[in-house]
Amino acid sequence: MNSTSRIISFSFYVVLFLNHAWANALNTKDEKVYLDELVVSASGFEQDADKNLRNVIVVDGSSLKKKGFSSIEQVLESIPEINFVNFGLGRNVDMRGQGNKSNTAVKVMLDGRQINMLDNSHGVTPLNGININNIERIEIIPGGGSILYGNGTRGGVINIISKKQKQDHFSIFGQTQSYQNIIDGGNFGFNLNKVLRDDVALSLSAQKFDKNGFQEGYNEKGFHLNTGIMSDLDENSNIALNYNHFKSINKNSGYLTKAQIESNPRQKGASENITQTNRSELSLDYNYYLGDAWEFRLGSFWQDQKIVYDKDVIMMKGIKAYQDGSGFNDTTLGFNFKAKYNYNENSYLVSGYDFLNHDAKRTSLLKYSVFPIIPYHYMQTIMDMNKQSHSIFVLNSHQFNDIFVLSSGIRYEWNQYTTHRSYKNQMQINTPNHPIIIDELSLFDTKKHSDNIAFEFTPTFVYSDTGLAYFKYEKGFISPSPAQFVNKDNKSKKYYSTDLNSEIFHTFELGINDVLWDFHAFRASVFYTQSKDEIAYLGNPHATSGSWWKYYNIDETRRLGVEMNLSQKLLGETLILKQGVAYIDASISKGVNDGLRIPYVSKVNLYAGLDYYWSANFNTFVDLNYHSRAKDGGMIDEKTGKMYQNEWIKDYTLVDIGASYNYKNLQIAVGIRNIFDKKYYTYQDSINDQYLPGNGRSYYTEFKYVF
Repeated sequence: MNSTSRIISFSFYVVLFLNHAWANALNTKDEKVYLDELVVSASGFEQDADKNLRNVIVVDGSSLKKKGFSSIEQVLESIPEINFVNFGLGRNVDMRGQGNKSNTAVKVMLDGRQINMLDNSHGVTPLNGININNIERIEIIPGGGSILYGNGTRGGVINIISKKQKQDHFSIFGQTQSYQNIIDGGNFGFNLNKVLRDDVALSLSAQKFDKNGFQEGYNEKGFHLNTGIMSDLDENSNIALNYNHFKSINKNSGYLTKAQIESNPRQKGASENITQTNRSELSLDYNYYLGDAWEFRLGSFWQDQKIVYDKDVIMMKGIKAYQDGSGFNDTTLGFNFKAKYNYNENSYLVSGYDFLNHDAKRTSLLKYSVFPIIPYHYMQTIMDMNKQSHSIFVLNSHQFNDIFVLSSGIRYEWNQYTTHRSYKNQMQINTPNHPIIIDELSLFDTKKHSDNIAFEFTPTFVYSDTGLAYFKYEKGFISPSPAQFVNKDNKSKKYYSTDLNSEIFHTFELGINDVLWDFHAFRASVFYTQSKDEIAYLGNPHATSGSWWKYYNIDETRRLGVEMNLSQKLLGETLILKQGVAYIDASISKGVNDGLRIPYVSKVNLYAGLDYYWSANFNTFVDLNYHSRAKDGGMIDEKTGKMYQNEWIKDYTLVDIGASYNYKNLQIAVGIRNIFDKKYYTYQDSINDQYLPGNGRSYYTEFKYVF
């Protein structure tokens, strides 16, 4: 840890200690703080937060309103257990040190429906496709969730819950942002709910946005549309139909060199890129309640996302190359059935079946010319992928008495994969004698299947009215994507099918939740995760002598960590202090890279926040987030898979301040993000001298009026 990191860490713990001492001094016998009664769906069914749920972080709607968040990404960045990593095509949410596996090892869901993309090597979880003004709350489960949510939960689960109101409501909202200009864009929209009868409600939410970025040449414009109809069929059943659509056009100027980003991080890059994204989702949910004991849920959904690079200019060894028309298409069709039997107070049995049919298509187009030697070189790769999954699961949570609860469960998942890959190579090379014309077409198909079992065992001990301690053991899995079953030989340049095992992980976790001295909320956990057969990548898909690559299972990785969150409500709950610490030691524990750190993982994340309520209508806040340094992707030896030249991504601290005010039906929020204008990177490739800057100081204003 460098000197800056030591100072930040030391200062944080000093503040934490002083907060504790000050809180004890200010606390009186009559001032009490209670845990908020929040509704969470960590069991697959909505229920009040209680001792059965253990380690669930909930960001409720009031937090979203007060702090002027304009995106889901901004919200998640304020959680110490969450980090964001960028290893090439965009930022992915990470928990518990997944690094470049974050897009496959952290499951992100919208109302219980996964939104992770199938194409693991190019997929970025589409958080920007979710309308933050249509969000009720966000539930975060660090580490695990394999029984209820299946594949890809080693880092954890994030479930984003949309609004479901059953009363008349109409509001308009708007937000502006600025860096150095007076206004660098913003968004405007409305939320509408209309109750037609006592048992039918319609909802409509829309938002249009047009925002410039911190770096010159960046602009994003588009809209969100959310519609729904809910109906109580009778006193025991209800049904909901929802349709969501998102469209955006994103312009950016690409990477900067390190010299450029250090001198002026706002300057334009050398590229010119225009990306268009369209995402649609349709869902139908039916719930039936049989007395107080039984709950049944049927759900079905369809999702479709298209990403097209309308203009994509890159540099290849000083030569301009064009990838216009490339893109990705990701389509999911899902069905699930869940049943919950409440057989005793605070005891229940959940069982169900999940079906998922996931299609993806990758279209890669590349063309360039080097006159007069190479008049043209066109390359086209089209990859159609499908993964079909069938799962059954059972989870039981039984309260034996007032002090002991035991949860255990098992899940079986069967997957079938199909892949069709085509590669066309057209090229002319002028030689002194005669031109050489190359026109090649390569086709390759694969069909594979796999099955996996997940298991969980969690005893919980309730030692007081406010406190509990638990131990969790979980065995889970990350199954391969269809693309990973296709390799290309370095010598023959031919495709071949490979046999891959699923990544199997074992997580051991100890945790405690409590409220101390009637005002001090406390949550802490210690975890150890061991993974076997992690899928690694070796090769060079852009080699001048011909592309080649290999997916294979490596021996073992381990992740050891501590997570702690504290909060104090003081002075009659007018002053709220919050602190959070996440420490992660993530490394490769066997094989050629034994002992090396997993790239893109920060060891220490810190959060400290202060909210002060001057009145019932006016509050101010200060938030501090610190991320320690991490290693970048570096180089990988093409023959051995050995990592080397992994350079440090520097640490950084961000401080935000803001205020919100309510006057009758009007809500206003203003604030400054990154008030000290700290320079940091959201992407670093030190080998190729490519960097992307994080946002500098920015100002926001937001209003909402409820009619």
